[in-house]
Order: sequence, then C-alpha cells, then structure tokens
Amino acid sequence: MAGLQVRRSAAGADVIGCDRAKQANVSMSSPPPHSARPMAPHLDPWIAELTREASRGRRTRWSRADRRAAKRAESAAALLASVIVSPRRLAVIGLKGGTGKTTLAVAIAMTYARSRREHILLFDADTRHGSLPLRAGVLPVASAHDLAVTGDPGRVDILAGSLGCSPEGVWVLPSGRTATQSAEMDERVYTGAMNAVYQHFPITITDCGSGVATPLMQRVLSGAHCLVLATTATADGVLTTESTVDWLQRTGYGALTKRSIVALTNVVPKGPGLSLEEARRPFASSCAAVLAIPADRHLAVGGALDLDRLAPATRAACTELAAAALRGALSA
Repeated sequence: MAGLQVRRSAAGADVIGCDRAKQANVSMSSPPPHSARPMAPHLDPWIAELTREASRGRRTRWSRADRRAAKRAESAAALLASVIVSPRRLAVIGLKGGTGKTTLAVAIAMTYARSRREHILLFDADTRHGSLPLRAGVLPVASAHDLAVTGDPGRVDILAGSLGCSPEGVWVLPSGRTATQSAEMDERVYTGAMNAVYQHFPITITDCGSGVATPLMQRVLSGAHCLVLATTATADGVLTTESTVDWLQRTGYGALTKRSIVALTNVVPKGPGLSLEEARRPFASSCAAVLAIPADRHLAVGGALDLDRLAPATRAACTELAAAALRGALSA
C-alpha cells in the first residue's frame, strides 16, 4: 500500500493545471507498459512481482544465503555472550612471519571488547618488537618486563596506569618498550607479567612471534586454553601449519590442538591458492575448525585496525573466528 500511495501522490503532482478526470481515465484504462499478464487492477505489477521471473529467482538464492549468514551471526552472538567463570587465555601462533597473526589477535580482541562490553587484554609475546600497539591504536606505557618486576598490584584501577587502552576497551601490554627489551623477552618475563595481569581480565589474547619450539612458546602453550593458528591459503602455508599441528600433537598438546582454530588469512575469492575445502582436509580430525578471513583493503594498510572500516564479509569472518576461539577456550 505504501507503493500505491507514492504512485498516486506522484500522479496528483503531475496533473496540476490539467484535466484531472481525463488523466484519471487514461491511467485506469491503460495497463502499465511493463505489464505482461492479467492482474488485479489494484495491484502494482512491480510490487506484485508478476513480471520479473528471473529477478525473483535471484532474490530467492540471495535470501537463502542471507538466512545462512543470519544463522551464523546469531550463533556467533550467542557464543560471544557466553558466561566466563574463570579467565581464559588464547594464543595466536604461526610457524612463519607475515601470516597476519597480529592482525587476527587485534581483530579478535576488539570483537570481544565490543560484543561483551568487558576489558580485554592483548599480551605481546613477540621478541621482535612487533606492531601490536600500532595495530591496536594505543600508545604503550609499561612493558611485560616492568610488570614482571612489580607484580600484581591487586587492583585493576592501579594496573590500568601501566597499560595502554584503545577506545574499544582493549588493553595492550607490549613485550618491551624498545627493540632491545623485546628481544630479552623470555619465559621468566612472560610468566611474571602474566601472573600480574591475567586475573583482572576475563579474556587475554597473546600475540606470539614466529615458531613454537622455544622455551618462551612452551610457556605460552602450556597456559593457553585455545590456539588460533594463522596461515596463508597456499600449499606451502597449509603444509607448514600441518607440520605445526603434528608437532603439537607429538609434544603433549593434542587436547589443546583439538580445541584450536586454523585461520586462513588474506583469502581472495577464486584467487590463487587452495580452496577452503582443500585447506580444511588436513585438519579435519586434528582441529576444531578451519575458517577463512577474506582479503581486505583496510587490513592491507597495516595501520590501526578499525572494525567499522572492514568490509562486511571480513567483519563477519572475524566475528565467527572470535566466537569459535572462545568456544574452544571455554571447553578447556
């Protein structure tokens, strides 16, 4: 009926200063030029969708995709709202650099902070003085070395003075204030700093450097409830990640691996690389899920991440990844 009102209003505006009766007779007696078959005189053919068979078919296919997307979004929202009884620790890892580990860590943390309205901690465990503060959009204050020395102040308002915080409510603890200090990050510093902060945040995400076999990474793995394994959607990337999963299983982290997520980064639809099905196959029995994060112009810039500037598909994929990782962590 809203379409009919607009049509009549437009017709009324057109016939000002003309013979209204004549105009009305013409409009009622002559069918619209696009009408293809008989219809009730009170129906607008475009509203009734009587004339566009092909278009209706396309809308049906899109609506099915929309329903599937809505169902996934609803499931992710429910998971993100899950009650957390004790603090959960996630770690984003990868055997190689350049796979998007830091980007994933920041996107996951921001998704939690926005959906849960709670403070989330990003802990930098990269010994190469990584870009975590930059990607999170915060200025570093103290470092993991500092908190390893001072310990837990006992109150989050005191602790807040040592941490940078993004507008989303993501707090950041860098591995070092300088490249030299980051290079000196080890399992002792990690343990001391983590003990100082973890109980004040429901979720802590550790952004790790490359590799998994160092003493520092052993400490990170032993305290993690879920892993996100970042990899490119290439044969080399998947093979390297498969080797990482095999190593984890052989060194006592089989249960952790089962709860963990493989994240394919910078995925281009119909682009070079493996298909999602091909990439999933090696991890079908070893990991909880394999998810794809589409290539995104905003992520490619390399600056501070803003969820609102992501393409809808990328943001939905990050939300699904965050939900899957939380589900794994809560199952520990």
